[in-house]
Amino acid sequence: MSNFICFKAEWLCDDPDQADIITAYLSEYPFTHFESDGKWLKAFADENDITESEYEGIEESVMDYCDRIEWSIVERENWNELWEKNFFDPLQVGEFYMRATFHPEAPEGTRAITIEPRMSFGTGHHATTRLMLTAMQEAAPEFVGSTVLDMGSGTGILAIAAEMLGATNVLGVEIDDWVVDNANDNLQINQTQHNTMVHGDVKALAGIADAHFDVVLANIHREVILADMAEYVRVLKDDHKLFLSGLQQADESLIVEHARSLNLRHLKTETTEGWLMILLEKIA
Repeated sequence: MSNFICFKAEWLCDDPDQADIITAYLSEYPFTHFESDGKWLKAFADENDITESEYEGIEESVMDYCDRIEWSIVERENWNELWEKNFFDPLQVGEFYMRATFHPEAPEGTRAITIEPRMSFGTGHHATTRLMLTAMQEAAPEFVGSTVLDMGSGTGILAIAAEMLGATNVLGVEIDDWVVDNANDNLQINQTQHNTMVHGDVKALAGIADAHFDVVLANIHREVILADMAEYVRVLKDDHKLFLSGLQQADESLIVEHARSLNLRHLKTETTEGWLMILLEKIA
């Protein structure tokens, strides 16, 4: 089993946006998790996804925003210990309370989502995940008795949240096989009854009938969303919702223009920390 590459950038200035700027540039590469304490940022990727020949290009993309760069390898078996010591405090987003397996129990009256924090993206801490969780709660009636597709499911956090909101059939699709294993563990930890996680990309939808899903969720990179949006629309029912995130403010016009060409109505855009959640509706 492969280990992880850790890219660390440090800076001396006090600009609170520095971590978001660097994260935005690094999001163009196959990093799956980011950590920051305000003076440094760490980005992690499977060591099979980034070669040493790509190091220079990655460094050049962010060198104007940091003073020091380091590369290292994190052994996969040490990942849980690293998280427990250095990251992932419990977090509440609306009624959802995200916690790790090593945290105290969630406060009474919250919807507790327990995440085994390996290397998968999606603990609720990244702005895109928080935006999606907030938007899903605001549209809670859409999920009652629904069939939901969660593309790029990561830890499964959005798929778990969809079931908690009342979805009766949730399909999560994730491209990394080890992430699928993590997501399946999280589905079991949260005692989901209506979730299925599969390994694959948009091709996994080939055998699904048109207009099958009531809700489609996609918290992925811009390039993937643009390439795959037509397939999301195909499997989405008329007059139903598509939630998109993993996007930055500069992406909005491009995403919305493409969405309109696919017969989608732009309902709203929510922003936080320079990241977007775009809510669309398929026009009958």
